[in-house]
Amino acid sequence: MASTPKKDDGCGWYTWIVMMILFNGFIWLITMLPSMESIAYPDEKPTTCSVELAGFEGLQPAASPGATSPAFDLVVRVNNGHTFCLRHGGGDVVVSYAGVPLARGRTPSFVLGDKDVLALPVKATSAGVGIPGDLFRLMTDERRWGVAQLQVEFGLAWESFVCDVELDGRPRVAECYKPTSVG
Repeated sequence: MASTPKKDDGCGWYTWIVMMILFNGFIWLITMLPSMESIAYPDEKPTTCSVELAGFEGLQPAASPGATSPAFDLVVRVNNGHTFCLRHGGGDVVVSYAGVPLARGRTPSFVLGDKDVLALPVKATSAGVGIPGDLFRLMTDERRWGVAQLQVEFGLAWESFVCDVELDGRPRVAECYKPTSVG
């Protein structure tokens, strides 16, 4: 006796459609839920920083008599929002104006407990004397207009921060941000 081909009762299509709905629902659920880390650690916040310009000296043209090296007294405040200890072995600080580095310093090493805040004094100095003439003229004009800003860049633990501090503003404190790179 010859075998007869089985007739398709359509169950294969229904199974395929149900499986696709379940699969797409699972993918949607995974992408729409917050990360498991934020669910497991709801008090976890990022590390934030601010910089205060406590004082400065040596902001005169390099050609002027008695010119001194630019120096900046900074206070770097670190707020550890993490639920774990933050260790930092010290790092470089660069103070620049209009993209031109004026002074360098170092943050001291520290251990900061979870959810703690710390203020670090930083002295940034320069080996050069004074500021180049064109840069000094730009700085003088911007100070007259009230828009002169120093840019303070530093690394902290595994992150980089940048702060734009008003040179003559009150108060001279600025919240830092994490730089982005394009390219």
